[in-house]
Amino acid sequence: MSALISRPSFLVVATLGFAVALSSCGLNSSPSAIPSSATTGSQKTVEIAALAALVPDNVKKAGVIRVATDPSYPPFTSIAGDGKTVVGFDADMAHAIAETLGLKIEFVPTSFDAIIPALSAGKVDMAMSSIGDTKKREVVVDYATYYWNGTLMVVPVGNPKDIKANMACGARIGVIRGSLQQSTFLPSQAPACKQAGQAAPIGKAYQTGPQAQLALSSGRIDGVMEDAPTVLDVVKKQPATFSSAGPLTRNPNPGGVAFPKGSKLADPVSKAINALIKNGAYHDTLDTWNLSAILIETSQINGAVS
Repeated sequence: MSALISRPSFLVVATLGFAVALSSCGLNSSPSAIPSSATTGSQKTVEIAALAALVPDNVKKAGVIRVATDPSYPPFTSIAGDGKTVVGFDADMAHAIAETLGLKIEFVPTSFDAIIPALSAGKVDMAMSSIGDTKKREVVVDYATYYWNGTLMVVPVGNPKDIKANMACGARIGVIRGSLQQSTFLPSQAPACKQAGQAAPIGKAYQTGPQAQLALSSGRIDGVMEDAPTVLDVVKKQPATFSSAGPLTRNPNPGGVAFPKGSKLADPVSKAINALIKNGAYHDTLDTWNLSAILIETSQINGAVS
């Protein structure tokens, strides 16, 4: 889960761009079909065969990719009304990637802070749960990138304490345990707060977004720092309770599918993502979830710059 503070003009434009792209008609909260590919049947068969040949033998033999995900983070992942089906942008992308590789998906619900340990222990083959790529994380896992992201703040409706997402000095701010908001983005505000003669933000870690939002609605904290699409989704669904606070802080690093370090699955998955980008299915999936603002042009292995 996912920052580079840039010029104010960029942040204003970026925030507006995110809001227009991710709100309005809304972030869907129901299952969506895997987008139909623009590739013809024969082309698709050849493409799947070529990419499937790159899949490591153990995964190919199983016929299934085990995917760790925290299904409490819409619009990336959440549980459908049936109480068991994982839906969202990440879910649709996972199914599309697997289909492109001639495989199926098995989701393994995992708390966000346990995802990287699960990968390292070989409990799952990969993970998709709005996971930001960083140089530090690349020491223990590999990535196949597939989106960019940014950070906003959930605050009580009307933002009575006038909290800013990039300057929440002295405020009690909820973050998801193990997220970049907890480890990097919120702590990075301390020097600016000190220079302004104010106390640093006080981070309060929660296991899931809904837990943090409950703490906010009950007044135990003053805001929740999360990925921008999730913030806008929460505000859209509970407009009488929550507002969003900017400015948008764009992550300097992309987000990606995460793998155990050295996994031979990373390369075919990255190639599958690029095939989905090329045939238009990737863009259709982004459009389905109103997430066109986070698109990337090309997937790469380990794309972090910091």
